Amino acid sequence: MFYMKKYSRYLRLISQILFLALFFYIFFNSIIDNSGFSLELKLKSKIEYIFAIDPLVALTTLFSTYKLPAVFILSAVVIMLTVIFGRLFCGWICPFGTIHHFFSFIAHKIRKDKYEKTEYSKYQNLKYYIFAAVLILSIMRINVSGYLDPLSILVKCLAVFFLPVVLIIYNMNILSDSMQDFLFYNVLGRDNIYYEQAPLFGAIFIILLALNFYRNRFWCKYFCPLGGMLGLLSKYSPLKLQHKANCNSCGSCSDKCYADALPFKKNNFKSSECMLLFNCLAACPSDSLYYGLNKKPAEIDLSKRATAKTLGIALSGFFVIKTGTKAVAKSPQLIRPPGSIPENKFLKTCIRCGACMKVCPENFLAPSLFESGIEGLWTPVGNADYGYCVYNCNLCGKMCPTGAIEELSVEEKKKTVIATAFIDENRCLPYAYGVDCIVCEEHCPTSPKAIYFDRVKGKNYKGRSREIKQPKINPEECIGCGICQYKCPVKDKPAIYMTSIKNGG
Repeated sequence: MFYMKKYSRYLRLISQILFLALFFYIFFNSIIDNSGFSLELKLKSKIEYIFAIDPLVALTTLFSTYKLPAVFILSAVVIMLTVIFGRLFCGWICPFGTIHHFFSFIAHKIRKDKYEKTEYSKYQNLKYYIFAAVLILSIMRINVSGYLDPLSILVKCLAVFFLPVVLIIYNMNILSDSMQDFLFYNVLGRDNIYYEQAPLFGAIFIILLALNFYRNRFWCKYFCPLGGMLGLLSKYSPLKLQHKANCNSCGSCSDKCYADALPFKKNNFKSSECMLLFNCLAACPSDSLYYGLNKKPAEIDLSKRATAKTLGIALSGFFVIKTGTKAVAKSPQLIRPPGSIPENKFLKTCIRCGACMKVCPENFLAPSLFESGIEGLWTPVGNADYGYCVYNCNLCGKMCPTGAIEELSVEEKKKTVIATAFIDENRCLPYAYGVDCIVCEEHCPTSPKAIYFDRVKGKNYKGRSREIKQPKINPEECIGCGICQYKCPVKDKPAIYMTSIKNGG
């Protein structure tokens, strides 16, 4: 029996702060290490360490790919902790949960009248259906965990929305020199961060946090599939919240319960909802609650209605995703990162976490829309309008937690073809106006260069005869890095562009 009334909340708070700080340390240190001199780009840290403790990503990756990267072995520790103690991860470790907890705390302070009474809602079961549907889809070889996994959402929103906002502040140059240096070297890591979908991810992130002003830890209680998974496992925990004989069900504990687990109801306490926040222990006026050995066997809801709902969600997702994927032809803009495994396996393995985008030094990688159909939504694609793939960079493969992007050596990466360049002669300056322009050839990093010149006699836009150097593409040398498109002086619509065709066809 563990009596934790006095110190439980403080221990939990310390744990939340430490794990949140550790998360931010790993996230922001997943940048290029500029210390020392090396021709190979290196990382200070790796975001994959964050996903190492994520059992939902581990399980769905295992089912959808029949493989489990070694890094996910640590997720077994989270499962063991849950089976022994309950939803310890949700209340003490999860960084996304901690952020929601903070906003729920602020909501309590601002709108206290709306939070004096909290009640359990049957809609809290939705997260269990979502978890089961995600699991069933992964068994069908469709991995959708990245859309709903809390760690994936947090990493993606910070990388695609938060960092561009910080860069805007940095570029305003309104901070002290020391603060400017801190932001660049410890937060941003690069000066080119732009994503077309940044407003979308910002809206998603803000809405999820704002929902805490309606119900505390709204995401955790209603939608989180990882919480659903751990909630089911916690039913088997031998340690649970217990009631002493002097408990009079006054409800004081329930008023402070962020999980709406009905701690004051002796016979109807929702143990699978309890996040072990222990606010209830501190709130109990008669010291009637304690955390100790469970005296009742676990009860699992296997009703036909619950099963039907789960199957309905899973099958709906299956048909929507597969129908949408088949309906969309392969886009010429579907340029995957170097080292990406074959497309059908890539979609089963990628968890849409945004880690590769976060570390891309020249902003080449961005979340996709429908270049690969609905199933490929938010997977990484190369976009040379806003950046290019650095010739000696292999960081995306080093960063990928699931192996969707394999780690290549620098020499392997230099030879990896991801796209092919084409020239629009109607827009290319030497072709259209008869003037010299060597920008694309000048920046081409391959040896021998993939861009060469034909010297032809022609007339410029003034009608004067002259020798013109017209650029040509050697498809056998082009690797599709996109630097020619990014550097092209015809900015509105570059005269040279990348397409997913490799080696010219």
